[in-house]
Amino acid sequence: MAGKKRIIIAEEILKKIVMLKELKTQDLRVRLIADLERLFQIAKAMAESAENREDWVRIAGFIAQTINGLAKSYDETRFNEEMKELEQLIEQAKKRAGKVQTGTPIT
Repeated sequence: MAGKKRIIIAEEILKKIVMLKELKTQDLRVRLIADLERLFQIAKAMAESAENREDWVRIAGFIAQTINGLAKSYDETRFNEEMKELEQLIEQAKKRAGKVQTGTPIT
């Protein structure tokens, strides 16, 4: 169940990202971007192999947008909102993954 393991890792990284906001802004941006890049790689791998590919493509795109925003500036309020949205996207993907049967076409 590589997909479930990746989801668990993604959730752990997301929790770590939320805790990192206590650091100094520049250090924080560097560390957040690094963790988001790892999270992006997981989402990309899920998009390539998971049955609910569309969910993971959307998650990967959202992560890429968040990285881009952080690279330009750090807005804590906006970042917190984006992390909540990312948590919701991952939770939705987990729920859909449980409903999708092997071999079921993705629409």
